[in-house]
Amino acid sequence: MNPRTRPSPPSHNEAEQRRTGRLDRQTILDTAREIADTDGLRALTLRRLGRELGVDSTAMYRHFRDKAELFSALVDELFVAVPQPDPNGTWRENLRNLMISWWRIYRDHEGLSEVMARQPDDEPRLFHLTEWTVRELLRAGVPANEIGHFHQAIYNHTVGSGLVAAFSPWLTTPEIRDEQKRIYAALDPGQFPSAALAAKSLYPETEEAYLFSVDLLLDAIEARAAREGTPQDRRTDAAG
Repeated sequence: MNPRTRPSPPSHNEAEQRRTGRLDRQTILDTAREIADTDGLRALTLRRLGRELGVDSTAMYRHFRDKAELFSALVDELFVAVPQPDPNGTWRENLRNLMISWWRIYRDHEGLSEVMARQPDDEPRLFHLTEWTVRELLRAGVPANEIGHFHQAIYNHTVGSGLVAAFSPWLTTPEIRDEQKRIYAALDPGQFPSAALAAKSLYPETEEAYLFSVDLLLDAIEARAAREGTPQDRRTDAAG
C-alpha cells in the first residue's frame, strides 16, 4: 500500500451530521473513498463506514441496497474526473487525453483499483467513456466492424497499465527502479550484451513510460486506420 495522507478532520457541520446520524449519499461516498484510499479495499466495510460516520452500519441501507451498489457508485463518481473530449480537437489529442485521465484514476486510487477493474460498463460515466472512445476511433477512420478490437486494445492497455501503476512498487517506486537499473548495469556484458547496453534506459519513470506507450498505441491506430479508409478528421479538413 502506498502511503496516503490522512483526511483532514470533518467540519463542524459534517461532525454534527455524523453525530446525529443524518446521512446523505454523498457523505457516505466521500467517507468510503477516504477509507479505501487510505487503508485499502479490505478496510472498506459497512461496519467501518458506520464507525467513521458515527452511525449504525445498517444506516447505509437507506442509501444503497448493498455493498456492491456502494462500490458501483464509487466507481461512477471517480470517472467524473475524465473530461469530455474537445469537439474542436483532433481524434488523436482527444483519445490521448482520455487514456491519460483514465489511467490516472487507477494510479491515484489504489484502494479502489480492484473494484474498477471488475466493474462492468453498467454505470453512466462508463457509458460516456465508451461513447467518447468509440467516437474518436470512428473519427480516426477505424471501420465500424473493427471498433470492438480497437476499443478493447485501448481498454486493456489503459486498465492494465493503471493496475501496474497501483500495485507494482518495483515499477513505481523511484528507489526500487534505481536499484533495478544498478542491477542491470552490473550484468556481465559478455553474457547479457543487449541488456547491459540498454541498462541506463531500462525502468523509466512510471508516467513517462505510460505516456510513451500511449503515443505508440496511437501511432499504431493511425497507421492501421490509414490502410482502411480516410479518417473523418481528414475529410473535414479537406471539405474546409
